[in-house]
Amino acid sequence: MKRLISYAVTTIALVSSLAAWAQLSPGLAQNTLRAAAVVNDEVISMFDLAMRTRLAILASGLGNSPEAHNRLQRQVLRSLIDERLQLQEAKRLEITVDKSQTEDTVSRLAQQNNMSREQFFALLKRNDILPKALLDQVRGELTWRRVVQRRLRPTVDIGEEEIDEVIARIRSSQGRMQRRVSEILLGVDSVLQDDDVRRTAERLVEQIRGGANFGALARQFSQSATASVGGDLGWIEEGQLPDELSDELARMRPGELAGPIPTFGGFYILLLRDQRRVSMGNATVNLKQLLFALPPDAAADQLEQARSKAAELQPRIEGCESFDALAEEHGSPGSGDLGTLKLSELPEDLRRVIVPLPVGQASAPIRVAAGVSLLLVCSRKDDGIDREKIRNSLIGQRLDMLARRYLRDLRRAATVDIRL
Repeated sequence: MKRLISYAVTTIALVSSLAAWAQLSPGLAQNTLRAAAVVNDEVISMFDLAMRTRLAILASGLGNSPEAHNRLQRQVLRSLIDERLQLQEAKRLEITVDKSQTEDTVSRLAQQNNMSREQFFALLKRNDILPKALLDQVRGELTWRRVVQRRLRPTVDIGEEEIDEVIARIRSSQGRMQRRVSEILLGVDSVLQDDDVRRTAERLVEQIRGGANFGALARQFSQSATASVGGDLGWIEEGQLPDELSDELARMRPGELAGPIPTFGGFYILLLRDQRRVSMGNATVNLKQLLFALPPDAAADQLEQARSKAAELQPRIEGCESFDALAEEHGSPGSGDLGTLKLSELPEDLRRVIVPLPVGQASAPIRVAAGVSLLLVCSRKDDGIDREKIRNSLIGQRLDMLARRYLRDLRRAATVDIRL
């Protein structure tokens, strides 16, 4: 009975939409009441699928041809199934989005395309797309975002040590390569889906190589949190992405596309938009040194003895004041304050030690020209690092991972009957 009621309600709404569609394209409103899929007793009609497929074709810049429809239909249906599961979960949690929020988001989309709202909807109608198809998609995205914020955001806590690790990685990358990257992620819930998802990813790659807009396809199909911004990951440091993605990027040139790339979470498509060397700008450090002097031709046992003394003193250093006392007591001439130095002017081997070193923490013993040294950074200036921005980025990454797991669990618990 519940299933019959659900189907009847869907049919009533669909007949109303079909009447409007028939005015746009009288010859197309046939065979559209048939179900493309049933998701937990809710129908996704062929009409729903046709509307959303047309929307994806328009957004991606593909020609509106039967071949384009056939290539995109299964990918669109997968997205519609996920959207329906997300909306069902939101309904269970009594989470809704105001109509005004959906309308405002659509208005911003029109502005981004240099159109008024009226011009934007006229464009949709010229392509036989009811504005409701876009409004439904936007409502689904906003609703799922609210579900994630309510259910998952309270579970995410980013510690200061995590931020410190990111800062250390950023500092250590100064002078190295940064890459501007866009992504499309198609998730895989089980090994049984591997072949199907890979084929979907391969079709998307073909469409992009054939002229489809990467950002538009990312918005329509990517299961990463970056989908809302067209897959834009921003500037990526070396080593920031999983090894399989970093290795692929290292072989690419700006403008090149790679994929599908298999990973633990699914298949990635990457677009390398640009690359640059990270500038150290005017970043400076106030540096101190505790030196154990050695002659240039020091024997191995002398070097080992100096390293042992330095290693013994390192745990006793607790900031700059204790460093000064130990340097005066145990250090050779040359120990003490080295002054304020520009990172860009330091030798590469010293930069590798100093850049990731936290303020107030002594380095491990290092070999220098004059002997063996312990180095201490007492202060840093103008490195341009924003801790709050890093915190928000880490929160976003964590929520993205948790949201994909959440959706995976919804899929596994669902009854989905695909009839396409």
